[in-house]
Parts: sequence; structure tokens; C-alpha cells
Amino acid sequence: MRLPVDDPVTDHVTAAVHAVPRPRGRPVLLAPGAGGDLDTEGLVALAATLAELGHPVVRVNLPHHEAGRRAAPRAERSVGPYQQLLTAAADHLGVHGPWILGGKSYGGRVASLAVAGGTPATGLLFYGYPLHPPGRPEKLRVDHWPHVGAPCLFLQGERDPFCDLDLLDAHLRKFPRRPRLHVVEGGDHSLAVPATASPDGKRRTPAQTLRTLAEPLRDWIASLEA
Repeated sequence: MRLPVDDPVTDHVTAAVHAVPRPRGRPVLLAPGAGGDLDTEGLVALAATLAELGHPVVRVNLPHHEAGRRAAPRAERSVGPYQQLLTAAADHLGVHGPWILGGKSYGGRVASLAVAGGTPATGLLFYGYPLHPPGRPEKLRVDHWPHVGAPCLFLQGERDPFCDLDLLDAHLRKFPRRPRLHVVEGGDHSLAVPATASPDGKRRTPAQTLRTLAEPLRDWIASLEA
């Protein structure tokens, strides 16, 4: 599927829909990390897990992904295209009103900037939020958090070089509503778990990890509807 977008590098991006015959919840829009695309293993698994919980999911590329550029623009520059893709996805599914928004790393950050700027959302789902660049914990990406009014769920790896968990915990209070945090023991930025860091000694790919997170996702979604 192709969705229209007004951007200097492309006028359409690739998207994929996880359709649900009988939806039981709000639809979800997910964007990839800076250097990946909509077919990134973990993002596909997250979308499939949400679909199994009854939520239609649309995975989208952002313009720089579509143009084959691994270097992403500043996240603020991707907010406009993300908002346009949300509108196009809602038109395609015929489901308007607030969606659950989010994505992998950069994609989740872009979604949060959109919500901070006024885009309505039922909730924000972060798959590996990039709190800071690796090795640069002083470069925090939290200035917009006080303006994010939607409930949030963070899925973070214990060993993620983009997210010092102590720093994350210290700054979660910046949100108007305290977010939920689910930490994957031994997980990296994509929630892959090597055998040496796994609690049971078994290696897990990002997809294998994401497929085990149905319960925290279900609990968080239920809290949105309470």
C-alpha cells in the first residue's frame, strides 16, 4: 500500500496494514527507527502482537526511509509527514478519532513530538525510546515531555545504549500522566536478548521478545479504556 505525503524527497510512502476482522480497540500507527524501515523485524512483531489483541495496525515508512536515506532528518522535521500519514491511514481504514501512536526509537520520538504539538492520541507506545545518543547521556530528548498529555507505555531494554534506565526513571515525572515502563531483562535497543544476558540462558531475537509482551500491552491498553 502507498500513502500520500507532502515532502521534498517523495510524495508517497510504503505502508502495511495488519487488518483485524472484528476490531476490539483503537487502531495503531507505527513508524520505524531512523535507520530501519517498516519491515524491521521487531516492528513487524509488535504490530502482529497488537493485531492479535484486536487492534488494526498500520506500519509506515517516513519519507527518508522511502528515499533510501539511512541518515534521518531532525525528528522535528518528520512530524509533519507523520501527521499527514496518520490522516491518510485513517482515511484508508475509515477510522477517525484518536489513534494509538508510536513506533521504534526515532519513530516513537516523532510520534511524541506530534502529540506534544497537539495531535490527538489515545496513547503513545514507545518501542526503544532514544532517550539520548549512545555515550551522551547529557543530550536528553525530553524537553517536549511536559506537553505530552496522552498515556504512554515504554518498552525498553535493560542494556539499551540509547536509554540509561536510571535517567529515564528520573525524567518520567515530566509527563503530565506518569507513564508505564516495561523493562526487558538483558534486552538491547531492539529488545534482542543475547544468551549471556538472558535470565534463562536462551537467546531471543527482537521478534521473539515482542511476541512475549502481549500481557503488558493488553494491560496498558485496558487502562486507556478504563
